[in-house]
Amino acid sequence: MFLNKPLWRTLLWCMLLCAANGAYGQDTVVIRGSSFGTLHEVSLRDSLWFFHAGELPQGKRSLNSTNGWNALHYTAFGKSDPPPGWQGLGWFGLWLKVDTNLVGKKLSFRINHDGASEIFIDGKQVGGYGKVGHSAQQMEAIRAPRDLIPLWFNDTRPHLITMHYSNYFGVYANFLGFEALIGDYEPFSKHITHSRQLFSFVPMCAAAEIILGVLHFLLFLFYPRQKLNLYYALFVLLVGINSICIYLFYFTSFPLVQYYADFLTQECKVLMMWGAVMLLYVLDYGRVPRWRVVALTGVNMLYFIGYFLNYFILRANVHDDYFSVVFFVCIMDGFWSAFHLIKKKQRGVWLIATGVVAVVLVYFFAWADVFHLWTYELNSVRVFVMSIGQLILPLCLSLYLALDFARTNQNLAAKLAEVEKLSAQALAQETEKRERIAAEAKRLEEIVQQRTAELSEKADKLREMDVVKSRFFTNITHEFKTPLTLIINPANELLSVATGTDATKYIRLILSNAARLLRLINQLLDLSKLESGLMEVSREPLDFVALIRMHIHSYESLVVQKGIRLHFASDWDKLWIPGDRDKLDKIILNILSNAIKFTDNGRVEVLLQKDTGAPGNVLSITVRDTGRGIPASKLPYIFSRFYQADPSDTRSAEGTGIGLAVAKELVELMGGQIRAESMEGLFTEINIRMPYQVAEAGGSPLAETVYSEALYSTNADDSALPVVDTDKPLVLLIEDHDELREFMQQSLTGKYRVISAADGDAGIALALEHIPNLVITDLMMPRKDGYQVSATLKKDEKTSHIPIIILTAKADMDSKVQGIETGADAYLGKPFDKRELFALIENLINVRNQLREHYSSRDLWFSDVLSMPSIEQDFIARVRNAVESHLDEEGYSADQLARDIGLSRTQLHRKLKGLIGQAPGELIRIIRLQYAHNLLLRRVATVSEVAYMVGFSSPASFSASFSRHFGFAPKTVGVM
Repeated sequence: MFLNKPLWRTLLWCMLLCAANGAYGQDTVVIRGSSFGTLHEVSLRDSLWFFHAGELPQGKRSLNSTNGWNALHYTAFGKSDPPPGWQGLGWFGLWLKVDTNLVGKKLSFRINHDGASEIFIDGKQVGGYGKVGHSAQQMEAIRAPRDLIPLWFNDTRPHLITMHYSNYFGVYANFLGFEALIGDYEPFSKHITHSRQLFSFVPMCAAAEIILGVLHFLLFLFYPRQKLNLYYALFVLLVGINSICIYLFYFTSFPLVQYYADFLTQECKVLMMWGAVMLLYVLDYGRVPRWRVVALTGVNMLYFIGYFLNYFILRANVHDDYFSVVFFVCIMDGFWSAFHLIKKKQRGVWLIATGVVAVVLVYFFAWADVFHLWTYELNSVRVFVMSIGQLILPLCLSLYLALDFARTNQNLAAKLAEVEKLSAQALAQETEKRERIAAEAKRLEEIVQQRTAELSEKADKLREMDVVKSRFFTNITHEFKTPLTLIINPANELLSVATGTDATKYIRLILSNAARLLRLINQLLDLSKLESGLMEVSREPLDFVALIRMHIHSYESLVVQKGIRLHFASDWDKLWIPGDRDKLDKIILNILSNAIKFTDNGRVEVLLQKDTGAPGNVLSITVRDTGRGIPASKLPYIFSRFYQADPSDTRSAEGTGIGLAVAKELVELMGGQIRAESMEGLFTEINIRMPYQVAEAGGSPLAETVYSEALYSTNADDSALPVVDTDKPLVLLIEDHDELREFMQQSLTGKYRVISAADGDAGIALALEHIPNLVITDLMMPRKDGYQVSATLKKDEKTSHIPIIILTAKADMDSKVQGIETGADAYLGKPFDKRELFALIENLINVRNQLREHYSSRDLWFSDVLSMPSIEQDFIARVRNAVESHLDEEGYSADQLARDIGLSRTQLHRKLKGLIGQAPGELIRIIRLQYAHNLLLRRVATVSEVAYMVGFSSPASFSASFSRHFGFAPKTVGVM
C-alpha cells in the first residue's frame, strides 16, 4: 500500500523479465572460445532447437519468441525421421549466447542445406539462400556450404536465431533438413580460402586430361589400326569427366546438380575401371580374348545398373557395395598383362607399371579412403591428391606411347632406306614403260583426232537442229498472236457495250490477262530474234529524261498501293539522244518492274547520271531498291534466261525469268553494260552504262502509254464474309493470285459461305479459327505451299476431319502423289472447269455428311471408334475422358468441356458437329446416360443413386432422359 503505481509496474516487469531469462536460460546454447577446436567451428545440428511446422499464424508472426514451438534435437533429418508436422516448410529457432571472451568478436555463421532459407537473429534478417516457397514450384533451392555470414554479439544475453526453411525436393532422401555451424571468422575464413585454392587444381587437372584424351582420339582417327589410342582416349576422357563431376559436387549451388554429379562420379568410377583394365589388356594381347571382355563388361554393367537403380529408383542410402574389392581384383588382372610385357623385356613398360601402381594407391588411399586416413578438415587435400594422382597413369601412358612412336619412326627410317634402294631398281623399269606409253599415246592421239572430227560433224547437225528449233519457236509464237488478237479486240468491243458490274469486271479480267500473255509472247519473240542475230537497232531523236519520267509516272498508283516511295533524280532536265524507243522501253520497264515487285517497304531510287570516269559520252542508269535482296550464290545467274532466284513453290512473286535476260541482251546490243549488286535482306542495285550521242531537240512527242502491269492488287476484305452459323457449308479458299481468288470467291458465293486467304500461313490461321466444312488451296503460294497447308491441317486435331482440295498447274503424277500423301482428299489441275470443281466440292461434303450421319446414329461412335483415323480416335477419347472425370458435376457445361480440351466453344462445336453430328451439350448428356446404363447393368447402385452419380439434378429428370434415349425405363435395366 506504500508503493505508488508506476513503481509497482516497474518491479512487476523486472520480475517477468527475470522469469523469462531464467526459462530461456535452460534452453540456451552457450558458445565458448574453447568450443571451436582445431576446425575453428562448432556444429549446431545436435543442439536444442525449436520447430514450428508450416507458416506462423497470420498476425502472430513474432521472431523474438519460440513459445508453443516443439523441441527438436537434430536438424539434419531425412525422410525417415522428419519433425512432427513437417510438410516441406517450417520455422526453426535456437537460443544462443556467447561467453565474455567472444563478446564483440567477429564470428561466422554457415549453413549447409539442399533447400531454401531465410535467417534471422533477434527478428532481423541477416542472410538466406534461395527462395522460400509454399510449394516445389514456388521454391528455389540453393546450396552455399562455404559461404560465411559474419556475426557479432555485443553481450552475453541469449539471442534467438530463427530460420524460415523449405525443402520440397528431397534430393537426398536422408538429408531434408540442414546443418548450421558457428565459428571463429578469421581462422575459418583462411581455412576456406586454402581449401578453395586446393580445389581449384581439380578443373585444371580435368582440362589436362580432356586435352590428352582428345589428342589421342585424333591420333586414332588418323591411324585406326592402333586401337591402343582409342582405349587410352576413352580412359583419359572418363578421368577428366570424373574430375569435373567431383568439382561440381563440392562447388555447385544447385542441389540437383550436386546429386547428378554424385551419380556421375559413381558411374565414372565404374567406367574408368573398365577403361583402365581394357587398356592394359590391349597393351598385352593386342586382340583381347572375348571371355575377358565379357567378364569385365558384365561386372561393370552390374555396378553401372546398380548405381542407377540406387540413385533414381530405390533412392536408398549409401551402403557398402564391395566395389573396392572388385576394383582391386580387376586392376590386378590388368596389371598381370603389364607384367607379361615386363617379362618380354619390352622397352618402357615400367612406365605402365608405375601408372597402375599409382592408380591403385590413389584409389585406396585417397578416393575410397579405405583406411580412413583423411579427417574432415583434410578433405580438400584428399581431393587435391586424388586429382593429381589421377594424372599419373595418363602421363605414364603418354610417355610410353611417345617412346613407342619414336621406335616406330626408327623402324620406318630403316624401311625407307630399303625402299629407296628398290626405287632405283624400279626407275630403270619405269623408263622402259615410258617408251611403251609414248607409243600408246601416239596411237591415242590419232584416235582423238578421229573422234574430234566426228564430234564436229555432230555439232554442225546440232546447230542446224537449233536453227530449226528457233524457227519453229518463232513461228508458233507468232501463231499465238492471232487468237490473242481475236480475244482482245472482241473483249474491248464487249467492254464498250457492257452494262452490268459483274460483266464489266469479267471482261476487264480477260483483257488484263490477255495483255499479260501478249507481253510474255513479245519477250519470247525478242529472245528468239536476239538469239538468231536478227534484232536491229533504230535511231530516232527522243528525250531520254522524259522517257524515264513517263515510266515512273505509270507506277505511281502501284507504289502508293504498296506503301513504298519511288524517287527519280537526273543530272539533266532534258537529254535528247538518238535511240531505239521500243528497246529502251523494254529495258527500263523490266528493271523498274522487278525493283517494285520485290520491294515491300522502304523506297526505290532511279538515278540518271553522266559517267565522268569513262571516256566519251557515257550515261549511267541506276535502279536501287530496299527489297529482299538476292543471295550472293545466285547473283551471278540473274541475267541468265529462264533463271529465277527463288524457284520454290512458296515464292511471293510470279515470273518466268525472261525480263532481265532480255534487258541484258538489249543493253549489250546497244553497246552498253549491265551489272547487279545485292545484299540479301537489305538492297538490290542494277546499274546500266551506255554510250550516247547528243541529238537535236525535236522529234515526235512521247505517247503517254502505260506499260506497267498490275503486279499486285488489293482485296479490302481478305477473309470475305464473317462466319455466321447458317445451313450453308463454310468453304475456306486459299489462293495467292488476287484476280483468280476474287473470281472463285464470287463463283462459290451463293451456294456456300466463303472465307479466303492470300497465303498459306493466313489460310491455316483461318482454318483453325473457323473450322470450315471444306478447304480449297492453291499449291504454289508464299510462306507455306499447299502441301504444307494440307499436312498442317490434317495433323491438327481441330481440323483433321476437314476435306482438302489442292489446285495447281503441276499436273504430273509425282506432284499428285505428293499431295495425296500430305492428306489432301482431291487434286485438281489448272485450268479447271467450274462444273468439275463444284461437283468435287459437293462429293467431298456429301461423303463427310454420310460419315457424320453414320457416327451420329445412337451411340455408334462409342463402339465403332476404331474405324476412325487415329487422330480422331485420340480426340474422341480425350472428350470422353474429360466428361467422365466430371460425371457427378451437375453444372458441367459445354464451355467447361471446351476449356478442358483446349479449344474455344465455337471450335469444339464445329469439330463435333463435323465429326459425329452432335453438339457438345448433347454429347455430354449421351455420355452420362451411357455411363448410367453400365452402372445399372452391373447393379452398382439404385436408380436414384445412379442419377446423382452421373450429374442429374433429380431422379425424375434422369428417368425421363434415360427413357427418351434408350426407349425403356432405367428400372428395367438388367431385368429385360
